[in-house]
Amino acid sequence: MKRFLPILLLAGVLGLVVFVVLKARFGKKDAEGESAEEGGASASKGKTGPRDFAKSKAGLIRTTDVEKGAQLDPSAPETPLGEYIAVRDKVLAKWREAKVDISWDAVPMRQALDDLAARYGLAATLDAEAEGVTQTVAVEQMPALAALELMTNSAALAWVVTASGDLVIMPQEKLTAFAPPAWYDLKELWAARESVLDDRNAGVVREPELAKKLRDTAIVARSIPAGDLQAFLRFLSQVSDVNYVMRPTDTPPQLPALAPLEGESLDSFLRRALEPAAYTFKVTRDSVIVLSREQEEAEKKEMSAREDERRGRLEAEKEFWKKPVNVGGENLTVRDIAEGLARDLGVPLVVDPRSARRAARYSFKAVEGRPAQEVVDILKRGCPVEVTFRDGKIWILAPEDLHEGAGG
Repeated sequence: MKRFLPILLLAGVLGLVVFVVLKARFGKKDAEGESAEEGGASASKGKTGPRDFAKSKAGLIRTTDVEKGAQLDPSAPETPLGEYIAVRDKVLAKWREAKVDISWDAVPMRQALDDLAARYGLAATLDAEAEGVTQTVAVEQMPALAALELMTNSAALAWVVTASGDLVIMPQEKLTAFAPPAWYDLKELWAARESVLDDRNAGVVREPELAKKLRDTAIVARSIPAGDLQAFLRFLSQVSDVNYVMRPTDTPPQLPALAPLEGESLDSFLRRALEPAAYTFKVTRDSVIVLSREQEEAEKKEMSAREDERRGRLEAEKEFWKKPVNVGGENLTVRDIAEGLARDLGVPLVVDPRSARRAARYSFKAVEGRPAQEVVDILKRGCPVEVTFRDGKIWILAPEDLHEGAGG
């Protein structure tokens, strides 16, 4: 017995030492964990383990994969605007695909439309009050829809696709008699898309391909007869394969007979011809816009004012998304979340047809006082979406549709 006593004493001492070491090690971690939960100073200094989403304030956020969420849910009903867009697209399919050659000199509108129908199968209904309008147009291989815009814009006419699927051309003042309510919704959607693109492209100048064509193409003509500016542009369009649009003016200037210099480019010739008349031009994607210097200055001032307005709007939008909301739930759609935002923020909502039918689904806890911007960020996790606040409304837009507009 005396032999085992020292052994037992040694074992007891070793056990006490192990207990003290373990207590010092794990007891410190327990204290740090308690301090972190209580919000003590050690919470910010001590290392923390994996976040417990179930116990956190925000909770676990689950969304579909972006690629999957971008697809359209076949069970989601089409919106009224989406139904009208489908009707409109079907009617305009031929006008988008066909390229037309036109050479009309004071041709009555009825005859012009008959010509397009006979040669290209392009159907349109003409209002009786537009029958007497004449067309003087000369273009080659121009997209038919762009030609339709050119024809109507130059003659104070308008066109619209009705809810029943008829393309109707009428005087501009009669547009309201033919345009369905969905057309005005679509027009508003185009304006929102264009505004978003303007915000994205602010300060970015991209030269249209047509501008390079003007510099690189020599004008083919011995001389251009004297006449008013509109006649000059009509003649020039025939010899240069470029579309020219003149800003409206009550007194178009008279130009003398002009002959291009040997090898002179269209760009140089236009500048030389327009300068004495105090006119200039700017180039868009598919046309050359001719306008007076006064009109140019007025447009520059208008652009500057729009830029100031844009900056103010962006600042106001930034503040708007800081407002608190209480949005959340299980298996929510894009529309569900958007409606929740609009409800809590007390503003109207517009969801474009594609976004309304996204397959994206979201599950997250509603947290009182959460900034609206955080919900917008969650929305973007599950599918491609452009969310903006402008004109007093929340807009949910599909990024791939942003470049679609009235001419499209």
